[in-house]
Amino acid sequence: MTQAHVRRHPDGSIDFYRANATALRGQAMRDNRTLRVAFVGAVVMVGAIGFALVVPSAPALGDRIAAMFSSSSQTR
Repeated sequence: MTQAHVRRHPDGSIDFYRANATALRGQAMRDNRTLRVAFVGAVVMVGAIGFALVVPSAPALGDRIAAMFSSSSQTR
C-alpha cells in the first residue's frame, strides 16, 4: 500500500485545503462587491424615481407668484 505525498507548508497547513480556502475567500469577496454595487444602484434608482415623482407635483415658482398676485387682486 502506497501513501499519497501530502505537501505541507512550513506553518503545517496542507496545500490542497489552503488553495481551496483561498478560492472560496476570493469568491466571497467578489460576491460581496457585486451585492454592494447592486444595493447602491437600487438606492440610486429609488432616489431618482422618488425625485421624478416629487418634482413635477411641486408648483413652479412663476406659477406661485402669479397665483399670489391674482388672488390678492381679487380680494380688493
